[in-house]
Amino acid sequence: VPELESAHPPFALCLHKRDFQPGRWIVDNIIDSIEKSHRTLFVLSEHFVTSEWCRYELDFSHFRIVDEHNDSAVLVLLEPIKKET
Repeated sequence: VPELESAHPPFALCLHKRDFQPGRWIVDNIIDSIEKSHRTLFVLSEHFVTSEWCRYELDFSHFRIVDEHNDSAVLVLLEPIKKET
């Protein structure tokens, strides 16, 4: 995070622990953050695919791509992910 935010040009990141508004419903924070972003970067990992909130973020971003014809999602595979059986 520090490297990305201090890069030239710097990246403006949204991190839930730091940037979500306390007391606001998490879904509203997620939707607002994705809608205000030029790009949404998803770092795919085993933890990501097992997180209900991460999958919700990915689903909402996918909806935005289809509904608004907005190709703003960037997927990065951090590690191999096991297929569910």
